[in-house]
Amino acid sequence: MLVVIGVAAYLIQVDRTITETFEGRRWSVPAQVFAQPLELHQGARISRTELQAELQRLGYHQDANLPTPGTFKTRNQELQIYLRAFHFMERARQSQRLDIQFRNNQISSISNNQGDVPLIRLDPATIGSFFPSHGEDRLILTPESVPPLLSEGLKAVEDRKFDQHVGFSLRGMFRALLVNLRAGERQQGGSTLTQQLVKSYFLDNRRTIERKLKEVAMAVILELRFTKEDLLTAYINEIFLGQNGNRAIHGFGLGAQFYFNKPISELDASEIATMISIIRGPSYYNPFRHPKRALERRDRILNTFHRDGLIDKQGLDFALAQQLNVVASPTSGGAYYPAFMDKVRAELKDQYDIAALSSKGLRIFTTIKPRVQEATQQAVSNTLLQIEQDRRIETGVLQAAALVADTQTGEILALVGGRKGRVDGFNRALNAQRPVGSLIKPIIFLAAIESGMTLADLIVDEPITIQPQHGEPWSPKNFDNKYRGELPLIRALAESLNLATVNLGTQIGLATIQERFKSFVGHKPNNRYPSFFLGAESLPPIKMLELYGNFASGGFRTPPKAVIAVLDEFGTPITHHPFELKQTIQPDHAATINRALEIVMAKGTGRSSPFSKSGVAGKTGTSNDNRDSWFAGFDNRHVSVVWVGRDDNAITGLTGSSGALRIWNAMARSQTIDPLVHMQSEDLVEIEFMTGMRATQNCADVVLVPVADSYNLPIKPGCNIRTTVGDRIKRWFGN
Repeated sequence: MLVVIGVAAYLIQVDRTITETFEGRRWSVPAQVFAQPLELHQGARISRTELQAELQRLGYHQDANLPTPGTFKTRNQELQIYLRAFHFMERARQSQRLDIQFRNNQISSISNNQGDVPLIRLDPATIGSFFPSHGEDRLILTPESVPPLLSEGLKAVEDRKFDQHVGFSLRGMFRALLVNLRAGERQQGGSTLTQQLVKSYFLDNRRTIERKLKEVAMAVILELRFTKEDLLTAYINEIFLGQNGNRAIHGFGLGAQFYFNKPISELDASEIATMISIIRGPSYYNPFRHPKRALERRDRILNTFHRDGLIDKQGLDFALAQQLNVVASPTSGGAYYPAFMDKVRAELKDQYDIAALSSKGLRIFTTIKPRVQEATQQAVSNTLLQIEQDRRIETGVLQAAALVADTQTGEILALVGGRKGRVDGFNRALNAQRPVGSLIKPIIFLAAIESGMTLADLIVDEPITIQPQHGEPWSPKNFDNKYRGELPLIRALAESLNLATVNLGTQIGLATIQERFKSFVGHKPNNRYPSFFLGAESLPPIKMLELYGNFASGGFRTPPKAVIAVLDEFGTPITHHPFELKQTIQPDHAATINRALEIVMAKGTGRSSPFSKSGVAGKTGTSNDNRDSWFAGFDNRHVSVVWVGRDDNAITGLTGSSGALRIWNAMARSQTIDPLVHMQSEDLVEIEFMTGMRATQNCADVVLVPVADSYNLPIKPGCNIRTTVGDRIKRWFGN
């Protein structure tokens, strides 16, 4: 009697446990995260080839008949698309056919069956989801969204008696035992779909009689508690289909994106068969590593489909003739950007707990642009390899981080945390605290401008020793151990001269400069000593993006952001994340420092860039002993920060120009430079770069700088500078 009571109590406990767990996971819909959609309009600077590549990135495939959404076709300078339906933040858009014409690598017209279309957005890429525990990722499918061939095919291949049994099949278990004994190895499983679901939800992989009995008991309980449709749908969403680094691919919804870069609704018979073939052994039948095995098993499954009447003979012959057609590699199927997702999580953690993100079906719209992200990642990976080869550095030891943001909103368009983009790991863009070197110097020169100095004013580049109240004396040096005496501010910044910078910083005052730093990034620096003047301050690349955003925006602090809005499962906005805006620099001062950073590119440490005279501003940075290589730069649209170094903090031998700037050059090649727009000013004057004296192109190497009291500048000897009556009147009356 006690045994019966104990067994009954155990079964009641098991019943409660598995029922609650199954209910919780069955209705837990992870938040889906979307990238920015590509906007198309007349005049958009995109070629037919580029748009075709973008469609292929989204999983559209070429078909001359445009039979279903997710297809396109091309002809000469025309591209026709059958757009998928999508529910955007503002409203839903139905699927529709578009005709797009191109001329001179631009869109010349867009039309549909109702006439001209002024603006259309492609469906955005899904870049991730929030699902709890163990790195599991999945896209939940409802019963209505499961293709009939998938559900019927699973039963035909994995569990022919699924609709009749009560959770287990003695005949199936005995048949599998005989097959395996004859083969001398495990060739066939005897578990039903329900038993496989139990193993995935509740049990480990130990093969013991006790575990098998528990599996059968749990399967029976599930069968008694839930409908066959519930169980099959749960299986379709739960089954393990592969591994991508730390990311476990679960369910056919995500599997379709991972292996084919398509929604499940667009898979054909051969692709569904390939997915089912992977179930038996995601490693053994991995189509990336073992395509021959996967193809052979897929063909056997297709024949099973035909035998059971799921496809006809014509469909079988067509499917057998297809290649596997999986994406090129495990990192190219679907859009998965773990480094950017870290930033999304960081922004959402204060407003949503993990339970809400993993179960409420939220839809999160973000700032990332896949075209920019992919180009940035490629620039990082390829250029690091080139640098290692050029400098005979061991392959794989260099690491990097790179970020691109909109200059006016701070929206992050690309975030690269390392040289391997789609693998989870240490996120250097957010978490690598590294000395920023000369990237800090523009703050000092800005403070000088704000104090009333001009870019033509003279400072000294000469040895200096600073004796702190506590500690050893500090005697900084220039990179080349030389000093140049008197020179204008613009040359000191352009050539990144340490001694001139420290002398200037000492003149302005450390407290003043560090207060300006705080206004740009929101916190005080950790280093309260004069070595701060030369960038002895460790910050992650994303903080440097925030700092340089103050310059790029024309004098406003716009902290980098990744999330635009969050919608609930019904499409109703829950939270909106507007960009922050706070003025930190007066417009004329911002224009002056930005002009100085343009000259840094044209005449100074950035001059090796092929884009140095294309209307971009920037600054290189190098930490002590060449351990860290930095570059921060911007044009009219984008502000970017790049860091290169080693995770073990060893010497790289790279300067800002020979490391990070090379990566930025590769990034710039992938997108059109939008030159900086200058404020209109009557106080622009040509001065000699070396001395700061007034000069002309006919007699000196000159730069054009804003100088408030330009006519008081001395004229370079030998330069004949003509003045007009208006000039003389301005001089007499002090401008």
